[in-house]
Amino acid sequence: MSVLDVFVSVEEPSESCIYWKRKTNSSEIINQNEDKCHTVEPNRLASALSGLQSPGWSETVKKSSWRVATVVLGLLCLLLLIGLITLVSLYIKGSSKWEMEMVQLQTSHKNLTKEQDQLQTSYNNLTKEKDQLQTSYNNLTTEKDQLQTSYNNLTKEKDQLQTSYNNLTKEKDQLQTSYNNLTTEKDQLQTSYNNLTTEKDQLQTSYENLTKEKDQLQTSNENLTKEKDQLQTSYNNLTKEKDQLQTSYENLTKEKDQLQTSYENLTKEKDQLQTSYNNLTTEKDQLQTSYNNLTKEKDQLQTSHINLTKEKDQLQTSNENLTKEKDQLQTSYNNLTKEKDQLQTSYENLTKEKDQLQTSYENLTKEKDQLQTSYENLTKEKDQLQTSYENLTKEKDQLQTSYNNLTKEKDQLQTSYRKLTEEQDQPQKRFEDITNERNYLERRDALFSQGWVSFRNHFYYISSGKKSWQQSRADCLQKGADLVIINSHEEQEFTKTFKKVIWIGLTDMETERKWKWVDGTPLTTSYWSSHEPNGVPGRDEDCAEIKNYDLEESWNDESCHLERFWICEKILS
Repeated sequence: MSVLDVFVSVEEPSESCIYWKRKTNSSEIINQNEDKCHTVEPNRLASALSGLQSPGWSETVKKSSWRVATVVLGLLCLLLLIGLITLVSLYIKGSSKWEMEMVQLQTSHKNLTKEQDQLQTSYNNLTKEKDQLQTSYNNLTTEKDQLQTSYNNLTKEKDQLQTSYNNLTKEKDQLQTSYNNLTTEKDQLQTSYNNLTTEKDQLQTSYENLTKEKDQLQTSNENLTKEKDQLQTSYNNLTKEKDQLQTSYENLTKEKDQLQTSYENLTKEKDQLQTSYNNLTTEKDQLQTSYNNLTKEKDQLQTSHINLTKEKDQLQTSNENLTKEKDQLQTSYNNLTKEKDQLQTSYENLTKEKDQLQTSYENLTKEKDQLQTSYENLTKEKDQLQTSYENLTKEKDQLQTSYNNLTKEKDQLQTSYRKLTEEQDQPQKRFEDITNERNYLERRDALFSQGWVSFRNHFYYISSGKKSWQQSRADCLQKGADLVIINSHEEQEFTKTFKKVIWIGLTDMETERKWKWVDGTPLTTSYWSSHEPNGVPGRDEDCAEIKNYDLEESWNDESCHLERFWICEKILS
């Protein structure tokens, strides 16, 4: 490309500027503008240097500078050569023409010289501005890289802090859940405690009622003793069945001793129950103290929960602010990316001017300041979030400590509850034992009043009349008993003391010679008289009786339709 092609490719100046044109087949330079502009706008040449953001910008600028210098020098040489050619042509055409052309050429030469000086000055100024702009651009690029690095580091720290925050939030939620579960367990334990207190009061009432009943039973026992004395007097007056009455008297004496022993045992149990009651009162006071401590711990935990809620709200606000700042930083980053793209485009396009580059520089400086401000704000937000994170960690530790303390209190209260339950069960068991014993004494006294006698905790009723075996058993069943079942040698000896021929609860009605007791158990130990049982089919001797009561072997099989005395046996549970 020649020198003139450069000027032709340059954007056309305003009306006051010179329009240069190269003719294709002519070496003359024609000035087509009457009003000659002797100054060239500095920014027209500077536009040739736009697009400096290309990767080889420095080398491009250096090459462009040498090219411009070469163009200027070539232009000067070409102008001198054209001037010489013009002088020769004018000289050939004639002196008049030559003088006119000489004047024009002289004028053009002066104008060209001035334009050359102005162009040189503009070139020098443009070179200085280019160097300054290059320096500013390098500094700005360095700052941008540093700021980008800081921004990336801050983003990583923000992400790490966000991750820590999320983890802490999860831990806080888990701890909150544990706290809620513990509160529920505490409420359930409180309900159990209240129920236990109510049961304790009921047991106390039952205990007092039992004490009254025990006193009444003692009175009944004394009355029974008086009745026993009266019975003793009646026994002395009776002459009939002296041996039987003597045996009943001895049994009654034994029962009196047993009742005395029972009375002494009841007195001991009353003292033990009083001791248990005192211990239960002490346990109740300790449980009340534990309950008060648990209430204080619950209030402290409630306060910690409120503080944690406030800290969570503050952390949520900080998180929202950080999100806004992050969005602003992202926007600034996007703007910076756009500006970078625009600057890249400016560097690549040689047709954009220095003013656009300057404007881009200023905008980039503003963006840098905004990014710097955003960076500082983000740093502050990071510090605040770090502080909030540390505070939340402390709150979590305090809440964990409160949770552990409440767990210990719950365990202690659970232990106290178990002890109190055990203590409650012991009086309840004693109450049931005393109740059972009272019921036993009442039923025993009722049996005694009906003529029953006792032997080894079994009660026996001797009939005063005679009936068949089936009628005798029906009478026993009506009394809640059954015909006697003899299970031991001692019981055999006891039944013989009545000195009567009596039916016992032994029969082979179902299968001949397979004797069974009335409860369905087979006969294992027997006390048959000699040659007994001798019943055979057809003789109908299917029921057993005590016949030879003066002998060791006293049993006999007999017809069930015969009438005999009978003895009923009952066991009180």
